[in-house]
Amino acid sequence: MKRRTGVLFSSAVALGLVGGVGIGFSVQRARAATPLPPISHTLGPAVVPLAAEKPDPKTDDGAKLDGDLRELLLAKPEGAKDDALLPARDWLTIGDLAEYFRKPDGEFASLNAEHFRRAARAVWMAADGTRVEIDLVQFRSNADAVTFFASVEFPVNATTLVEGTETGYVGRYGAKGRDGMFSGYGLVRHGDVVEQVFLEPKPGAPSTGDVLDDVTKVTKEQADRL
Repeated sequence: MKRRTGVLFSSAVALGLVGGVGIGFSVQRARAATPLPPISHTLGPAVVPLAAEKPDPKTDDGAKLDGDLRELLLAKPEGAKDDALLPARDWLTIGDLAEYFRKPDGEFASLNAEHFRRAARAVWMAADGTRVEIDLVQFRSNADAVTFFASVEFPVNATTLVEGTETGYVGRYGAKGRDGMFSGYGLVRHGDVVEQVFLEPKPGAPSTGDVLDDVTKVTKEQADRL
């Protein structure tokens, strides 16, 4: 009896709720719509995101170094001629760069470990027969460029600094290399780019001072473009 009484009571409650909802809905539908209060403030205009500005290589150092490195190479001076064996201005592969060192295989591995990115080269023969080569070697970060810069190991007598640079210096080899080239050299680091300059004088090498003067001039002019 208690269970049946409970069921009847529950049914009555449910019917009461349904009936109440139905009556309330009917009353609400019969009433006139109540207008909403006015908005108390004015909505601002939609904001359209601005297009990302493209950095100007003339004023942005990062954009300049991310551009075509060949455009940053020093122009061939008046009266100079192109090298008969190499393109005047071209890309330099990691293999080409490794061949400059005594142990190319080891240097190839080192350049990979230093995150070599790319390199560009300019070559010309000056009017007096002097051969000039400029390499711009770029890495993935400044730290990688610092590592390469320190590993080049030019002779220790490279004490002549390049004016206007924090890292640049030039020097002269005591003797020509096994290929008979690169009597004078310059080295500058600018950000993630390392500038290398090699200068081989014409037959009948000039004095030490002349070589240093020539390679300093080229090294500084190239550094000013970076």
